[in-house]
Order: sequence, then structure tokens, then C-alpha cells
Amino acid sequence: MQFDYAAGTSTSMIAAQDGPIPFGPPLMDDHRIFQSSDLDQTRDHISRTYCPHRLSIGNRAGRLGAWLNHKRLSQIGVGTMTYGTEVQISGVEDQDFLLLMLPLRGTADIGLGRCRIQCDPARAVVASTVELDNMLWSADCSQIVVQINSAALDRHVSLMTGAGLREPLRFAPEMDAARGAVSWWRYVAMLITELSDQGGRGAQASIAQLETLLIVKLLETQASNYFEQLRPQASRIAPQHVRRVERFIADHIGRPITLEELVEASGVSARALFDGFRRFRGCSPMAYLRSVRLDRVRQDLLAARDGETVTSIACRWGFYQFGRFAGQYRQAYGELPSETLRAGR
Repeated sequence: MQFDYAAGTSTSMIAAQDGPIPFGPPLMDDHRIFQSSDLDQTRDHISRTYCPHRLSIGNRAGRLGAWLNHKRLSQIGVGTMTYGTEVQISGVEDQDFLLLMLPLRGTADIGLGRCRIQCDPARAVVASTVELDNMLWSADCSQIVVQINSAALDRHVSLMTGAGLREPLRFAPEMDAARGAVSWWRYVAMLITELSDQGGRGAQASIAQLETLLIVKLLETQASNYFEQLRPQASRIAPQHVRRVERFIADHIGRPITLEELVEASGVSARALFDGFRRFRGCSPMAYLRSVRLDRVRQDLLAARDGETVTSIACRWGFYQFGRFAGQYRQAYGELPSETLRAGR
């Protein structure tokens, strides 16, 4: 599938310019984790995928018919789910990720501290698990749930602003999925489509690009305490020599790359190259290269085959000083590479 990122459309899914996003079938049915009518089993499965919580049948008691489709990627998890009857969720334990929830049908009443949000197919919620107090899902409610690693969000804020975070990132909890954020959910629809076609390298590359795009576009479009610094501005468009180096890295990431090669690829002096990356990417060219390679390591850890180890995958992407690598990885993703490997299996 080919993308027009500027328009936010794909050849297999054309989203409306206004109104709720038309998430077409299949809705990740090939990524089903479980299906159950047992309350305890349902709670345990969803707790392992997202976070521990309490689950009970709502006042309008009916027969539970829950299922969850879910795929964890490098920086993002995406899933679709339903309970098949009215349920109440409470006692959510804090985890290190952001949740974005959009009903595909039905409603969900969500409590976030003193704030309550009524979610429907035109209104999504954006919340960290520390803010999430309780939820009431209607009997006909099915939702798409996107989880984004907090460390990845923080890292992109630093890259986009050129500075470290002065305070924790906090988003406005309500998201207009019919107008203001329609393009963001359009990208989610593209990602779901790509997940059903993972046969080749092209699909894997598109998935990785969409992950990064979703994080960047969320930071640019959803109100937050960093919104003014993160809004796209013409003055922030990276110059050609920075983009040339980024393309060079993407094209040659599988082999050793030297600083001299990056300077040559840029077509400018080393000083100009460093200044461009510092101003527009918030890091040096080699630090940018390292972040790209760390992302590739994470993707391979999550998709590791039997017999593959952290060491073999790290070496594949040019990391040979394993103590330093583990520290850099943990700083970027909030967990050790061995923990990512276990989660992917």
C-alpha cells in the first residue's frame, strides 16, 4: 500500500474529511489475543496487555462476550476490543504509557480525577494510567485503543524542541475525533491496514514510519503543556542538508556509518551539519543515528524468533559495548532490552 502522508490517505482506505473515521474491516481480527465469556479470565488477559485493574458487570447485567485484538510494536500498541455487555472498570494501576481510546460504536463514560468524559465515535479520550480512575462501557461499546510508550513521547518532545523536559508531559484529556484530530485517527486506520499485510519488508518499513508519524502528529495536534513549542512552524522545517543526512542514514542503516560519511552526504561543513541537527533535531548527527538504530533493535526484539538473543540483535545494529547499550536503551524506552524481548515472545 502506498501513502500520501500530506493528504493522510492510502490506496486501500480513504477517510472522510469530516465526521468519525470509517475504520473498515478487518479490525485486526488476525491479531486476536483472546475471546472469553469468563469475567476473571477477561480481567487477567486485559490486565496483562494493558495494566492491572478491577472489572465488574454493570447494572444492566448481560452475558459477557469479550474479545481483544492487539499488536505491540516498537513504540506503540494498538488494539480493538469489546466486552459484549455493560462493564465497570476501576482500580487502574499506573503504567508507563499513554492511552488513547475511541469508541467504534456505543459509549464509554471515563473518569479522570475531577473530570468526566463521555466518549463516542466522535470523541476520544487521552489519558495516562495515573489519571484514569474508572470507566463505564455501554453494552454495545467496542473501542480502538492506542497505547504509546511514555519514554518515546518524552524523547520526541526533546528532539522536536531541542531541549529536555522541564516538567512531565500532560495532554488535554478530550480529543475531537470528528474534526480537530480526524487526521490523527486516519493515520491509526492506515496502521491497522498495514498490520494485516506484514508479509514483506515494505510493510514493515511503513509500520515503523507510521509509528513515528503518530507520535509526532499527536504532539503537534493535541493540546498539552508543550503545545506552543511543538506546533509546526515554517521556521522549524529542517534544511536540506539535515534531511539529506536523514535519508542517507535510512538507506544505509544496515552497515557501519562514520561521521565523515554523514558530512559528505550533507554537502555542507561539519560545523554547519552539527548546527543544523542541534537546532532542528535537538541532538548531534551521531546521536540521531544511534536513536534510529535503537528503534531498529526494539523492533527486532519485539519480533524475535526462537534462539535470537539481545546480544545477537544488538550486534546486528552495531552495538558492541553491551553495558552502555543497555543503559542507552533503558533511557530511550523505559525498560531493559531483555524485558522487551520477553514481552515480544
